[in-house]
Amino acid sequence: MSDVHWLDLVKKAAVQAIKSEKPCDYVIGTVTSTKPLKIKLSDGDGLELGAEFFHLARNVTDYTITLSFAGNEQKMKVHNALKKGNKVIMIRKWGGQDFIVIDRVVS
Repeated sequence: MSDVHWLDLVKKAAVQAIKSEKPCDYVIGTVTSTKPLKIKLSDGDGLELGAEFFHLARNVTDYTITLSFAGNEQKMKVHNALKKGNKVIMIRKWGGQDFIVIDRVVS
């Protein structure tokens, strides 16, 4: 077996080993329920997961901000929580089923 052929086999084996461990990757999903939170993955399996699998970034939650204008401060609530039907982009933890929901997909 030539050195080049052997090297190609080693490269292919390494790539397959990494893919089999489901490395950190982005995943698109669709919110199917908000209370309790459920998101259906669009990665081919169509698996629907519950809230225990998700960590939410501030971008997909309601939160309060403080604004200052001419020396006056005012608190305002930003209504940004997920809604049923929203498509979201998530990062999957290496080798696991934990996801960080980072934002909505708009296109």
